Amino acid sequence: MLLYTIIIYPLQLIIEFSFRLFLDVFKKPGIAVLGVSFAVSILCLPLYAVAEKWQQLERDTQKKLKNGIRRIKDVFKGDEQYMILSTFYRQNHYHPLMALRSSFGLMIQIPFFIAAYSFLSNMAALKGCSFLFIKDMGQPDSLFKIAGFTVNILPVAMTLINCAAGAIYTKGFPIKEKLQIYGMALIFLVLLYSSPSGLVLYWTMNNVFSLVKNVFYKFKNPLKIFFMCCVAGIVFMDFYVLFLHSGNMHRRILMAACMSCILIVPLILKIGSWLLNTMFSTLMQNAKSRFLLFVCSALSLWLLAGFALPSLLISSSVTEFADIDSYASPIYFIRVINLQTFGVFVFWPLCIYFLFSKKVQASLSVGALTALLSSLLNAFLFTGKYGTLTRMITFPNGISSGTTEFQLILNLILIALEIISVILIFKVKNGYLILKPVLIILPVSLFAISFFMNLKIKQDYKAHVEFTKKLDAPAEKRAPVLHFSKTGRNVVVFMLDRAESAYIDSIFEEFPDFTEIYSGFKFFPNTISFGGHTLLGAPPLFGGYEYTPNEMNRRSNERLLDKNNQALKLMPKIFTEQADFYATVTDAPWANFSWIPDMSIFNDLKNTTAMLLERKYTSLWIKKNPDKIKANLISSAIKRNLLYFSIFKMSPILFRDVIYDEGLWWSSDKDSGDIQEFIDYYSVLEYLPELTDFSSEKDSFLCITNDTTHSGIKLQPPLYTPAIKVTGKGSGKYSGLSSYSSNAAAFRLVSEWIKYLKANGVYDNTRIIIVSDHGIGYKNVEKLTFPDTFYDDFQRDHLHPVLMFKDFNSQGLFEKNDEFMTTADVPLLALKDIVKNPVNPFTKQILSDSIKHTQGAVVSSNDTWSPGQHGYSTFNIKDSEWYTVKDNIFDSRNWKKGK
Repeated sequence: MLLYTIIIYPLQLIIEFSFRLFLDVFKKPGIAVLGVSFAVSILCLPLYAVAEKWQQLERDTQKKLKNGIRRIKDVFKGDEQYMILSTFYRQNHYHPLMALRSSFGLMIQIPFFIAAYSFLSNMAALKGCSFLFIKDMGQPDSLFKIAGFTVNILPVAMTLINCAAGAIYTKGFPIKEKLQIYGMALIFLVLLYSSPSGLVLYWTMNNVFSLVKNVFYKFKNPLKIFFMCCVAGIVFMDFYVLFLHSGNMHRRILMAACMSCILIVPLILKIGSWLLNTMFSTLMQNAKSRFLLFVCSALSLWLLAGFALPSLLISSSVTEFADIDSYASPIYFIRVINLQTFGVFVFWPLCIYFLFSKKVQASLSVGALTALLSSLLNAFLFTGKYGTLTRMITFPNGISSGTTEFQLILNLILIALEIISVILIFKVKNGYLILKPVLIILPVSLFAISFFMNLKIKQDYKAHVEFTKKLDAPAEKRAPVLHFSKTGRNVVVFMLDRAESAYIDSIFEEFPDFTEIYSGFKFFPNTISFGGHTLLGAPPLFGGYEYTPNEMNRRSNERLLDKNNQALKLMPKIFTEQADFYATVTDAPWANFSWIPDMSIFNDLKNTTAMLLERKYTSLWIKKNPDKIKANLISSAIKRNLLYFSIFKMSPILFRDVIYDEGLWWSSDKDSGDIQEFIDYYSVLEYLPELTDFSSEKDSFLCITNDTTHSGIKLQPPLYTPAIKVTGKGSGKYSGLSSYSSNAAAFRLVSEWIKYLKANGVYDNTRIIIVSDHGIGYKNVEKLTFPDTFYDDFQRDHLHPVLMFKDFNSQGLFEKNDEFMTTADVPLLALKDIVKNPVNPFTKQILSDSIKHTQGAVVSSNDTWSPGQHGYSTFNIKDSEWYTVKDNIFDSRNWKKGK
């Protein structure tokens, strides 16, 4: 496993990237396999050139030594022969192990074959796909049968092509080399005869390219002919990508530009040669200096990509990366990416370094230094504001608004200046001596940062373990925990985190029976929340207008933590103390500023039961639905995506959109969302009827929080249920968005619960508020919901939550109400006609919404989601991040900047 991760995994990433690239361009898996073979063959050409050079050197040496060896063997025997031969080899500066040079061409193929075999042999994207005469690329081709024996024609064709290539290549060579090539062709025939035809097709095309390569070697000027062929191929690809392909134009232009760079390779080589002979002559002359430069740069890139950046990411939210699949500590993921990046930035670069001449070595040294300095610049100065990052290493809101055009231009200018600076440093006499201490300090500094971040991760994980010991064990069965009264009053506040108001119309169109199921409900689309993340949006929802971000900042003499906990406790405390209700609270968000809510904050409330339901039924659900979730999906995705995340952070802004690939990170598996985290939440909603009974002897208040709607996971329409492979598309306007799926699933499951309440006669005596703390904040939703222009890039849809209200004995079909509302109205709606002039038990102030009618809602566009990113007593919100809105939120004239 260790050697596989270091040696094979980097090659597998190249193969996967090539497959996705050609699949996206040509839309056919068969052509994508051919593209992988072409890409690998092109990448290996320099290595094959070195192999050919070594093999020819071995042939010349063997030819030179042949007569001497024959004479020694004819005259001497036994130990005497061995000693004379050893002396003869030594005199001619030769060792028998050097004979391995003749096998170097074969040795190059072995790691690529293993990588291709690992990637293609069980690839889901090939199963069921046909190509030419192949019916299923995931199975042997089985073209016909002879006497009941299945004949796979593709492996036979592969072998014949391999033999033809070998015959051309070994023409005039000793019989020993011919036997070696023909023998390997037969071995591959045996190995691949029963393999999936997609894998055999890949190896067959490798042999075709090898045949073409061998033919090229017979020409007088193979490089010139090869370059002309490349020019023709690039012109065709550019035309296809720019004018025939229908993908993202930014990516198409970038891809065409990158391919076109090959056209100027001869010019680049000439400029590079001139620079090496002039500016970088020191490196050409001093082998020790260029090796030190290369090694220090490579080690620094490894430490940056494999230690520093992953450690900084995981340390920001250790709990999210803990207890994933069979891996307890997040340190496991650091170790894995450490090995992966060692292969990418150290092992393979060093192998390439030692294979080539001093000119190539000097080029690699300068390239490594330039890449290192650019990576540091990009990673720490141009971090970008991409919003929340999930544990699957994806940005829920995308990355399109993470940087500005000015930052993009500035980034490119600074990289250009950095390259020029490197050239000028080497132009100065003893300029290399200036770099020497930097090259030593950089890896030491990166290691130190990584070391302390890893210590923090271990400490935070230890705290996480101690905290989770106090929690209930995962449930083995479903028992009622939500108790309603059949004769008294029930009040339910159902907070669906990040549920999107703009989706409601589409969901109700897709499920027309919802209009009747959600009878008595009023939907308030003209509702605003106070922040785009739960940390800012939840306190006013649970605590009212005294807990908006602006009002909490006014009370700067109190800890932010205390104010947050007050907001969460306000409704259950008022209901139990001022109305004699029994209260049940689940999964209160950021309770005690803990990612997994610390429900002990409710221990001092009378007649109140607080519990965690999320994550409690996950194992039970998976056990009952093993066909709906892939094994080790999350850990596999994290191990892969962390590497791409490091490359993303180290890359210029111009390339980040391409690297991110809309959250797929160039994965060949497009159904790789965090389904298990989704099940943590989804399972609670699915089991709601079984978690509910009607045994309460008192009036009952239930405050339920659920994150199903927060997860951007693709689900299987029309019912939007979890599935390993999602097919088809829903009929809703937004059904193409993964976040829509989770919203539709949540409202469908809540509808089942409502039907259960109706069937048991407790719907009429129950007041229900369904609300979210904020909206999605997707740009494509923003444009449709808020079509008029607005300040800056502030996405108002991020503050556009769901608010639905059903009162006691409310009748009639589901309807809309355009009254201006905010999430801070929830406590007053919940307490309406139950407690007259309810008093905040912490501030002793009467709950009021008067500020909404006089000043409007003071909201914030602040994008920091974690308590650690804010102050001790106040939110760190800039003046430019405050906005005030009143009345119709869809009219930009009703918005103003500032408080």
